[in-house]
Amino acid sequence: MSDPERMAIENPQLAVAESTRWNVPALTALKTAALVLAVVLAACLVGIVTRPAGLLAAVWPANAILLGFLVRNPRLSSPAGWLAAIAAYLAADLATGASFYKTLLLTAGNMVGVAVAFALFMRFSELDRRLRRPFSVLYLGLITAAGATAAGMVGAVINPILFHGSALVGWSFWFVTEFVNYVAFLPVVLTLPAPGKSILDEWHFDRESVLRTASPFAALVAACLASVWIGGPGAVAFPVPALIWCALAYTLSGTAIVTLVFSAWTLVAISAGAIHVGADFNSGPSLLSIRIGVALMALAPITIASIIAARNEFQALLQRMVTNDPLTAALSRRAFSIRARTQLAEASASPAPVALLLFDIDGMKSINSTYGHTAGDEVLKAFVRTARARLPETDNLGRLGSDEFAVLLPSYGRQDAEGVAHRICAALRETHVPISADKSLRPTVSIGIALAHRAPASAEPLLTQADTALTRARSTGGDRHELVDDA
Repeated sequence: MSDPERMAIENPQLAVAESTRWNVPALTALKTAALVLAVVLAACLVGIVTRPAGLLAAVWPANAILLGFLVRNPRLSSPAGWLAAIAAYLAADLATGASFYKTLLLTAGNMVGVAVAFALFMRFSELDRRLRRPFSVLYLGLITAAGATAAGMVGAVINPILFHGSALVGWSFWFVTEFVNYVAFLPVVLTLPAPGKSILDEWHFDRESVLRTASPFAALVAACLASVWIGGPGAVAFPVPALIWCALAYTLSGTAIVTLVFSAWTLVAISAGAIHVGADFNSGPSLLSIRIGVALMALAPITIASIIAARNEFQALLQRMVTNDPLTAALSRRAFSIRARTQLAEASASPAPVALLLFDIDGMKSINSTYGHTAGDEVLKAFVRTARARLPETDNLGRLGSDEFAVLLPSYGRQDAEGVAHRICAALRETHVPISADKSLRPTVSIGIALAHRAPASAEPLLTQADTALTRARSTGGDRHELVDDA
């Protein structure tokens, strides 16, 4: 069993947060600035490419990506990080020929919206920031709306100066543009898998059934093409059934990516005239209506995927609670028996030997009576941590009784089994278990090893042999292992 799985039993909410955290190591101010500068600058240039003449960009990912990076990596929210973001915004606009005055005003609007949204996001739990609860998408919508409102206030000042329009129109355009881009891009950044996890795993990619995996996305592509071919005011809604299918078929991060593809495609296609909606896209009312419609459509599949993710995590937690001991996170006796039966059935296909190790913590009754059951619990957890670190498969260790544990080792002969037992005894002997501010225990364990030269039908004969060997180990003082061979 992995660390996140053990954590899920002891602290489910912390486990989910840990499983999605990026855990970026501490960066120097210079490295922080360089990372933020590179990311924001690249995102700005992408947005500038989609900007119609004299208007805001049809797709502007920079603010959402910056906000997502800061939320996923609060360490980036340093003076160096914020200054690097400002420099990236300025550099992108200046490099494309904008005046410094115009660039400065646009950068102010971008930074104000990101700063407000970031401050609000950090008031919520990490689970909500990862969209891992049923109401998380609602919070996402409210927070991004607040950030877009703040940016809109700057837009109300900028629009009369730069575009000779009214303050109300400036606020409306800026608010809608910011909100739509947040909804499209931010969920992708917030739900990206942590380093070491595969995107294909996050998408539930089934290599044995590519058709089943690809069908929802293929349907979305077909619906988007139909929007171009048919056109009309309803064309933007054609992909909605496919989006819902994607939300049901893919994980939260997969759905976020699909929704981003849909949102970006729709906005760019309408802006370029590929999708004819029967109205002037660049006119004020049409622009607001279409962008808000796309944003609301994008929220629907993400909400569905978020609820499904929360349900799946809860079901997985219930399953772990049934199969694992709540104190040590080792397998329960019943789960160990089921796992052992499966392992033995697989091992019976070959003539390889199989070993079973039975563990008993020395002097547990004395520890509980002298130092209390809390100290005894810490000793049990320390043993499980120590044993797992020296077992080939960490999720096969089972707790059979109060202080009795067992593990089945298929294809392990005498030398290998005794080597594992020796390493566990030696490691536990050197383990210090704190029981107070100034006192710790150094527990020991007795181990009985049962060795079969061919896998039996069940673990019971091995457990009986191992119990005999364990009795020998305890009778000679403990802190040792003994072996019984079926030969």
